[in-house]
Amino acid sequence: MKLTIVMAGLMFGVAALAADSGAELFQKAVTAERAAGNLEQAIKLYQQVAKDFASDRALAAKALVAEARCYEKLGQDKAVKIYEQVERDYKDQRELAATATARLAALRQGERAAAPATMTQRKIEIAGASSLAFIDGQRAMYRDAATGALVIGDVAGNNKRVVFKPKPGEDFGFVPSRDFSMALIVFGQHQGPITSDPRYGLPAHRIAFIKADGTGYREITLTGVFLIGYPADWSWDNRYILARSASPDGTIRLLRIAAADGSEQEVLRRNSSIFAASFSPDGRFIAYCDGAPATSVIPSQGGEPQLISGNAKLIDWTRDGRYLAVASAHSGAAALQLIPVKDGKPAGDPAFVRYGSFAMGATTASGSLLYLSAPDAGAIFREWIADLDPTGRPGDWRPLAPPNSIGQLVPNPNWSPDSSQIAWTVQREDTGQVGSVARVRDLATGKERDLYRSTGQLSCVWISRHPNNLFCSEVAGDGTATNILSVAVESGRTGQLGAVRGRGYLIAGAPPNDDALYFNRQSSGELIQWGIGTGKETLLAPTSSIASLMVVPSPDGAWLKRFDVNQRNIEVRPMAGGDWKPLLPLSAGGQSGFSPDGKWIFYHDRDAAGKDGLYRIATAGGTPERLGDFPEREVQGTLKISPDGRRIIALASGLNGLPDQWLLENFEPKQLAAK
Repeated sequence: MKLTIVMAGLMFGVAALAADSGAELFQKAVTAERAAGNLEQAIKLYQQVAKDFASDRALAAKALVAEARCYEKLGQDKAVKIYEQVERDYKDQRELAATATARLAALRQGERAAAPATMTQRKIEIAGASSLAFIDGQRAMYRDAATGALVIGDVAGNNKRVVFKPKPGEDFGFVPSRDFSMALIVFGQHQGPITSDPRYGLPAHRIAFIKADGTGYREITLTGVFLIGYPADWSWDNRYILARSASPDGTIRLLRIAAADGSEQEVLRRNSSIFAASFSPDGRFIAYCDGAPATSVIPSQGGEPQLISGNAKLIDWTRDGRYLAVASAHSGAAALQLIPVKDGKPAGDPAFVRYGSFAMGATTASGSLLYLSAPDAGAIFREWIADLDPTGRPGDWRPLAPPNSIGQLVPNPNWSPDSSQIAWTVQREDTGQVGSVARVRDLATGKERDLYRSTGQLSCVWISRHPNNLFCSEVAGDGTATNILSVAVESGRTGQLGAVRGRGYLIAGAPPNDDALYFNRQSSGELIQWGIGTGKETLLAPTSSIASLMVVPSPDGAWLKRFDVNQRNIEVRPMAGGDWKPLLPLSAGGQSGFSPDGKWIFYHDRDAAGKDGLYRIATAGGTPERLGDFPEREVQGTLKISPDGRRIIALASGLNGLPDQWLLENFEPKQLAAK
């Protein structure tokens, strides 16, 4: 397998030149640009697309805009001439011409010159660290690979001393205060593949505070299950931490916990996820980010949220508290930007800092930005496909999509009724707008078509009674409702069928008459059945809590399946009702999915030796059976088996290995810093 991967990499340039279609060649260019980071190779491929497929004006214009974007990243002036070409010669491609016009205006205003020449960044690699390290510029706090202890030392991995030594078999995560004088210790079972990797968050009932010199240890027992994660959970004065808590009613609470005595105060309650939260340096405000993504600010004592940006992922405040550092699309590519904020409200236009992958980050006490950059230029979701023999055993697993071709959105692949195509969701790349695209791929030819572009979040499914239509859920702008759409597979013609209360997404079509859809209401965890012709909602599974993740129906309409996070069990229940029954415990808590007839559950697990494999167990209960190897260590994701039972798709969601860590210094644009 490794030799195959190496040879594939060596043949990349040759394969690109032998591409069968413009779409395939364009995708290879995207892979070179965003996954491999080879901008020069990407430029050559984009140029070839624009030249060899000039008759496809939409594709040619798209390739030219992408080529200009690469030149921008390289800091070369050639971008201007290409944008001028698109603006002049491709007026019929309105969105792309508008993008070119906007980029020309920005470049002519000298936008890139705003970043000071003194801005520097350096990669952080700590010898002997078994987890992500927290850096303040000079010091590092991390888990020692040899002992498992929490240590503090210099960034070279030397002069380290023990801060906290766990008991045998005790797992923990940690977050240091910004000045590195204290550390928060979080005890709990990790849901991510990497021990004590704080980017996943930890379900925990018990936390502790300790000074960096190893003294002053004190534990606090929490009243519920809390998710305390990276990055900026500490207030700048070391008095409080922020914690996210899942309530029984499905809402997510943001709590302020006092470091002195563990007292809790709820400052925010949301019907959707809260992925990051951070105190302002003066302690007056809290910025947070939800799953839209959208970044907002509230008073630190709680109050009405103020939207800062509807299309930005929070990284952290700057040290002076005047700006929010956010990750957002800029000219169609991921970038770090600064949004001016005054008295908890937006106070100006965002300022571009630099392009790159910014998974998350935290501002150090000195004002530098420590951030994580996802491997493979941000490839968070990976999909694999394998053939299944008549006994369910998989053949060789093959990548289903080039790295990073699906962006930051969950692709949620779904099979066509005849098992020849898949529909999935991808990030909009054409104009840098918020939103997603419903895309269909023919698995025999590899050809792809974009059917529907949305400024919201899409999830699309097929059902056998209507094979010529995709049914898509589209979250409305304010998140209070989700529209249900029908999209014709051949023409792309779209019609709205109705709406469902709350934010959510479609899972699959539903028996018994195959004229209904399954819908998961994200805010509450409810599973409902929605009639295509009637618009009637039928509750199948009530509100779930953090103890049970998404409920999934079997294709035959006989069973419901869920995963209990606390007990780490797959549980099943008849669709008609009844009690949930534990089916089997999972050591990894991995992906699972029903067979087409609903009689089997396929799942990812690890054996006693830690080897990953594909297993199955009868839905009615029985002895698990190992079917073959599994292509991923990552346990977050789903399994989708084709309706004919001959192929299986495995989706892995999560960073594949430790992300790169970088320290960015002097990153505030001069004209902003001078105010």
